[in-house]
Amino acid sequence: MDRVVRVGTCNFELNGAGDRERWARMHQRLRDLDLHLLMRQEMLGCGTAGRESELWLDSQNALGMRGELGPGLGATALYWDPEVFTPRRNWANEVGSSWALPPTTLSLELTGTGVPIVCASFHHVYHDPAGREAEAQWLTRLADKTVTLPGGARIVLPAIVAGDTNSYPEPGTPGEVLLPRLDVPAGHELAIRNEPHRAHRSRLITPGQPRVLDVWPDTILRTAGFQDAARHLATAPGREADRTKSLAPTVDAYPSHGPATRIDRVYLSTQLMPAVIDVDVVDMRGLSDHHTVVVSVDRATLISLLADLTIRTDALPSPQAGRTDNPAEAVSGQHDAASLGTT
Repeated sequence: MDRVVRVGTCNFELNGAGDRERWARMHQRLRDLDLHLLMRQEMLGCGTAGRESELWLDSQNALGMRGELGPGLGATALYWDPEVFTPRRNWANEVGSSWALPPTTLSLELTGTGVPIVCASFHHVYHDPAGREAEAQWLTRLADKTVTLPGGARIVLPAIVAGDTNSYPEPGTPGEVLLPRLDVPAGHELAIRNEPHRAHRSRLITPGQPRVLDVWPDTILRTAGFQDAARHLATAPGREADRTKSLAPTVDAYPSHGPATRIDRVYLSTQLMPAVIDVDVVDMRGLSDHHTVVVSVDRATLISLLADLTIRTDALPSPQAGRTDNPAEAVSGQHDAASLGTT
């Protein structure tokens, strides 16, 4: 059994844009990363029925993983190693209409622990800062899902959400890459020269005042109890030497779009952060316009943290009626209304 659980997020540009040879090389590259959980974005050409199902099924076979394709356009997907994770619940019916590119959201149990982890692969809309804010607010719903365990104890489920934020991390982290600037001439290395992109990546707060870069999704998720794995590791005592690696850009610099930026990120519930031991940004030049982020989690620590959740339940009120995340628990416990997102 692997001592490390490896979680990755990968935006594969247009899913290879019909180039099957490039598609095969990307999937082999991802397979070589030995991932146990993979969040994917830009699943063009994939579907669950008919001709489009062929590419979707081929992707699972190529990765050696099981998968779930997101609702709607199939914009996102989740893959998992069936020897490591056991699916417990699909949250697709709760996505609603707030997403331009709907996320894939499943509860996956680290097999044998009895505690599901809510996992989501997301792709925030590229052109609309207000839309990204709404999408990030939707993701905060995943921070308060609850389950009742055998014996009646109720816990708040931990979560891992990852994907393409199409926005920036809030500045201030030591070693963070420099963000673009809107107040510099077009020839400046930090300038965003493309005028539509300046609008896509910034917000007007006060009429008559300068626009500001969009960091809202990052701020919202961290306020809701999620932590950016790269930021966490970069600020951990004794890990200063890893900052350049952990905080490496996930999209390269473009003359029109400005400097290299870190827009692909992996967030975990705060209580899971002690298990994070490494963050890598895997270079995907020649395959995609995004690099792949891989977060390594110590399995033993993760198991311990999940076990600890089952005994720290005194502050939670008794559950009412609802549905259980794990069908095997249906006799002894159920979800309450808050876990179903109705509060």
